[in-house]
Formats: sequence, structure tokens, C-alpha cells
Amino acid sequence: MTFAVGVPKGTRFGVRGRHSASDLKKLPDGTWEGPALGARKDPHTHGSFEDLLFVDDTPRDKATQHKDWRHLTLWADPRREAAALVVETESADDGNAIYRVVGPAGEPLGRVTRRRGSVAGFRRTSWHVELPGGAPLHAVKGGAVGWFFWWLFSPLWAVMLAAILFGGEFPRMPLQAHWRRNGEDVFWFFDDDFENQYEVEIDWPDVRVLHGLAVLHHSHPTPLSKHNRA
Repeated sequence: MTFAVGVPKGTRFGVRGRHSASDLKKLPDGTWEGPALGARKDPHTHGSFEDLLFVDDTPRDKATQHKDWRHLTLWADPRREAAALVVETESADDGNAIYRVVGPAGEPLGRVTRRRGSVAGFRRTSWHVELPGGAPLHAVKGGAVGWFFWWLFSPLWAVMLAAILFGGEFPRMPLQAHWRRNGEDVFWFFDDDFENQYEVEIDWPDVRVLHGLAVLHHSHPTPLSKHNRA
């Protein structure tokens, strides 16, 4: 089976988390319960999300594999008969994790290095994507302005945390990320309202590596994310 890989500027897609048991009771029988990559038919309506690629998120061996280890298979069908791509771990430790994105025949599509952020080192989480025959993509978590205000109000976190008991919401850390190539915006993560949402910002010849990057990004939730990997 072959897949169309080129996409125009403005293409959007999202990655949703695993359906909960209560959600599945409200959905049609046979609904894919695991994570999925798809798109909204109506960009303003949560219920219009349509699964397009079906994600097997393999659990890690907690005894032998680092917490950043991932193995993600994206299937073109819920019967898992035709793989679209695979994201696999090359190495992972407390500093960096390196992942390979490969096509269904094992062809290399990209190599992703995720560097953990550090509060002590004032370092944001960053992503570096090597591409066959092209300049790399690079992104950092959140913008400088967002992080400035996040830390500016840090003395009030204890008060904000207490407010949760009365129905308040703890402020989210900056999450947006722009992947750029030679200073040009290529791809960005802009929202995690219902599913993590992404947009391609230029005409792009092979969206598969961006699909792999999005699913990998989604599989690293923050402590306050609305999804988890259970």
C-alpha cells in the first residue's frame, strides 16, 4: 500500500490520547481505543475529530528501559494490517533521548533528539530533527515571553495551588513549540485543548516525519497534561 506524503501549507492534524473506559461506552462498537492521529472535520468542534492513523504505543519495560523510551507504530487501518511508519528508540538517558522515524519498509525518514529541560540549568526542553538530504529542524518548548511570566509569578504558586481546592486551575507552563529550519517556520504545536494540535507552515514534501514527530511529542505529556500514557 502507498501513502500520499506531500502536504500543503496550512495542513492541520491532531493526536488524541487513549480513550477512557467511560468514553468507549459512549462511542460506537469497534472504536479504536488507543491513541490516534487525525483531524477535525469542523476545526471548532471537538466531536468532529476523525481518526486517520492508529497508534500502537508499546509499554516500556520499567526494569530495563528508561522512562523516555518509546516505540510507536502508526497504522493506516485499525486492523493493523498496513503500517504507515514507526518511531523507535535509539538511546535514552536522563539527558537526551534519540529516536528514529522509519517508513513501513524500514526506510529512514528522520532522527529526533529530545534534550530534557533543566530548572537548575535554566534550560528548556528542545527537539532536534535530522532529515535525509536536508537541513535539520529545531524547536524549544515554549516562548521566551511565556517563560518569563511563568517564573515572574512563581512566588504565588503556593497560593494558586491552594485555590485548586476551591475550583481554581493551576497555570500551565508554556507549551507551544515551533520547529524551524534555517530560521524558517516549518511545523508547530499550538494547542492541547482536546487533542494535541499541530500545523504545517510551509509546503512539505513528506508529512510522515512530521506525523512521527507529533506522535512522539504527544507521548511526552507534562505533569498537567489532559492525557496520559496509561
